Amino acid sequence: MATPTVIRAENLGNPMNAIRTWLEAEKIQPVDFRTVVGHAGIGFEINFRLEHEAERFQRRFASLVLA
Repeated sequence: MATPTVIRAENLGNPMNAIRTWLEAEKIQPVDFRTVVGHAGIGFEINFRLEHEAERFQRRFASLVLA
C-alpha cells in the first residue's frame, strides 16, 4: 500500500466533489478514505493501493496536500 496522502479542507464540500470527480475520471479507487481531525483542522487521509496513484493524486491536488 502506498504512503497515505493527507489533505486539508476548510470547506469540505468543494474538495470532496473535486476529488470524487477526479478519482472517477481516472478510474482510481482508494484503499481507504477517512476524515481526520488535527491541530490544523479537519482533513482527509487517503490511502492508495499503488504508489503511482498516490503520486498522481498528490500532483493533481498539490494545493491541498499537507507536507
